[in-house]
Amino acid sequence: MNDLQESKRKVRSEFLELRNKLDRQTAALYSDMIFSRILTMPEYQKAKTVMFYITYGSEVITDGMILSAIRDSKTVAVPAITNAFDGEMTAVKLSKLEDAYNFVHGVRQPEIDDELVVEKEDIDLFFVPAIAFDLKGNRTGYGKGFFDRWLANVPLEKIAGIAFDFQVTQELPVGEHDLPVGAIVTEKRIIRPIKN
Repeated sequence: MNDLQESKRKVRSEFLELRNKLDRQTAALYSDMIFSRILTMPEYQKAKTVMFYITYGSEVITDGMILSAIRDSKTVAVPAITNAFDGEMTAVKLSKLEDAYNFVHGVRQPEIDDELVVEKEDIDLFFVPAIAFDLKGNRTGYGKGFFDRWLANVPLEKIAGIAFDFQVTQELPVGEHDLPVGAIVTEKRIIRPIKN
């Protein structure tokens, strides 16, 4: 294992342990606070089509965010893995949470119906999870690379990370294929990294 992979492995282990210690009630409270901040974002207010991830494990809870966006007549897309071996995914329109009944890698996702696939170009704002973010907008995920590959050509200003504030650190180990985000929303703040 090279130095970068080892550094990332340590980050994943450290921040997952922290996140897993958060009790469900506090996680729900912080998740509501995060969504309150999202509601203040001009890019969210203007967005007609948004993409949220569906919560896995101890991630920030997005169910309420998804339901609220649907109620506000936004088109909501969620990730759906199309090829688990090659790390390929797409976005599928979700009209109600109950439609996400399939489990791939332990993550809920809807049936991939061609009529419900949402093209990347039609999504105004993407919300992505991570195990950790840094103040430059870099993210460490689970290491599968689904989001990095799929969002490779999407402008940074359309990509926002969602995390608990303790998941944000000064600096993360980064590889050439790691995709940063244009904003990070936590229960305490909205971070907009300045890109050089």
